[in-house]
Amino acid sequence: MYMKQTITKLLGTFINVTAVLFPKWSTNFSFNLFCKVRAVGYSEKGKEFMATATTTFLEVGGHSAVLHRWGTGPKNILFLHGWMSHSQRWQTYIDTLDLNEYSVYALDAPGHGMAKGNHLNLEIYRKAVVQAIEKAGTIDTLLSHSLGGLVVAYSYLFDPALPVKRFVIMGSPSGMDSIFNYFKALLGLSGRAMAHLKEKANSILKIPHDQIYMEHFFRTVTQPILIIHDKSDTITPFKPIQKAVQHKKHIEIVVTEGLKHDLKGEEVYAAVIACIQKEPVTLKRSQSA
Repeated sequence: MYMKQTITKLLGTFINVTAVLFPKWSTNFSFNLFCKVRAVGYSEKGKEFMATATTTFLEVGGHSAVLHRWGTGPKNILFLHGWMSHSQRWQTYIDTLDLNEYSVYALDAPGHGMAKGNHLNLEIYRKAVVQAIEKAGTIDTLLSHSLGGLVVAYSYLFDPALPVKRFVIMGSPSGMDSIFNYFKALLGLSGRAMAHLKEKANSILKIPHDQIYMEHFFRTVTQPILIIHDKSDTITPFKPIQKAVQHKKHIEIVVTEGLKHDLKGEEVYAAVIACIQKEPVTLKRSQSA
């Protein structure tokens, strides 16, 4: 552990020095590091489960994504996983749903699950989500965990006409800046290095990074939302989300204790399935303020 921390800090020092001497090279290096994915494979049980799906491979701006489908029902459900995860995380939910009533889709983002590559950023993930929705049609319920929730917010803020009737947001970070702050603290990056990194990100994102935060999404969105978050989540702290949802009538929140960031527990499964089974009603914009 000590050796890993030392290497991480040395890497940060290297980026800080090159940010002064070779700013363009350093910016590209740090951005690629920021977006680099370490793939997590499926378990044997997961491989058996994924084999029951109809799988479609997507090309997303030179990257690979994979869309899995179960069921043939008229109501469309789409699941989005977080960083270093994949579609197996949704097995409990999919096993519970009536696949004659629902068509259930789960996306492996680029560099995750069955998708090739080792690189992911918010814009690449957004493009993959757009492709998935185009193939599935209007989504009755869009469910996301962790980074997937921020992708949902980013996608909607860029295009409020996204054909989704209802959102379930689980364990989401509070915004893009919270991810930048984590990266800065992890490597000990200088203000100059971070300024370069943010400038690079803004050249790729469709809206500036400082506009991509959950409170902005909660204030803007017109559809009903279910938020699930754990009080003891140290990966994506609860307090910023709690503050962001205050006085939002279209938002229901379920707060757990002890499930941490994974949010795997019977109370969560029950709340999500109950939400999916409700008939979604789109709210008027005046109600979302």
